[in-house]
Amino acid sequence: MKKWAKHLLIFSTMLGTFSATTALIPSSVFAAAGTTVQDQLQKDITQALTNRLDSYQLTYSGTSASLKTDLNNALNAALNTNDYLHYIVKSYSYSANIQGSTATVSLKFTYWETLSQTTEVQKRVKQILDDILTTGMNEHQKEKAIHDWIVGHVAYDTKLISHSAYDALTKGKTVCQGYALLTYEMMKQAGIPVKIVEGSSRGQSHAWNLVQIGGKWYQLDCTWDDPVPDVAGRVLYNYYNITDAQLRVDHTWKASTAYPTATTAYNETLTSLATTDTANATFYNKLYQSMGYSYLSEANTATNVQTLTNKLRAAIDNRQQSLTLRYTNGTTVTADLKKAFATQKGITSYSYTQEAFTRTTTNDKLLTVNFNYSGNNGKQ
Repeated sequence: MKKWAKHLLIFSTMLGTFSATTALIPSSVFAAAGTTVQDQLQKDITQALTNRLDSYQLTYSGTSASLKTDLNNALNAALNTNDYLHYIVKSYSYSANIQGSTATVSLKFTYWETLSQTTEVQKRVKQILDDILTTGMNEHQKEKAIHDWIVGHVAYDTKLISHSAYDALTKGKTVCQGYALLTYEMMKQAGIPVKIVEGSSRGQSHAWNLVQIGGKWYQLDCTWDDPVPDVAGRVLYNYYNITDAQLRVDHTWKASTAYPTATTAYNETLTSLATTDTANATFYNKLYQSMGYSYLSEANTATNVQTLTNKLRAAIDNRQQSLTLRYTNGTTVTADLKKAFATQKGITSYSYTQEAFTRTTTNDKLLTVNFNYSGNNGKQ
């Protein structure tokens, strides 16, 4: 089964030019003095972005070299102050009119959301959380409720027009940037530490999240858990709380101190919790099954053509309608299936689907084979 590679992220860009400019307001005045200037620049630029100002002017005293350094550092620091703020900034640019040691700098910004739209997102998120979260829920339960709501209520925008959390909530569709922004805001309001990660997947720009659950960081990609076409009621967990190593099978990103490492195997976490937190054992066990961890067992795994042949034979002898298993030679699954079926008897035809099995660090596939029999349809 083929999946649409669903990810589009328009990253913020900065263009710097030095030319004559006209006055813009509001404005500030700065004199070059090292870290103090950068700190004040960052504070003022952050405030301008927070207020969704389209333009901002400052007067800077110093050399052109110090201006470039201070301004670039301040802009980057301002964007890194808040992940939500960072990823609703569509673009930013600056121009400067330099006369001697004084520069009049004009900054311009564009956004994916207006200030009123962001305020509406915050309001709606609170309403949603009031509805889906209950008193006594722990972080694991809150995260699942949020993930399931997003996957169940948002669809990927195949026209690549909508990019924000506001679009996700008002239009019901967005691209990966909007998924990541909405996930960020919902997790944050629920008290769950969260970050937005930018990178690429299958050759295209992409965004997703890191979440801290029970003191451990995990990778979470709600976009990839909601593939095209959108299917009502379908919720996948292929990219739910996986490690860096597991995500690197089909995602790439630059190492950064802004991104905590995710090294904890969530299946081990769930197994431990089912024993230590017995009051919620049913929740942990059900999530364990939903995430496909049972396919890590030898009974549900085929590692080569021979073991695949044997498992198919057993299913056909038992007249099963279908068989789902993990196949560890994911790159040769089509050819290996043909070999495995070459000696099979007792069926009139077969069909199969495959999808990435993200619980390992290799190119494993979750393979579902459907059998057709002569005379009857086999066992339910």
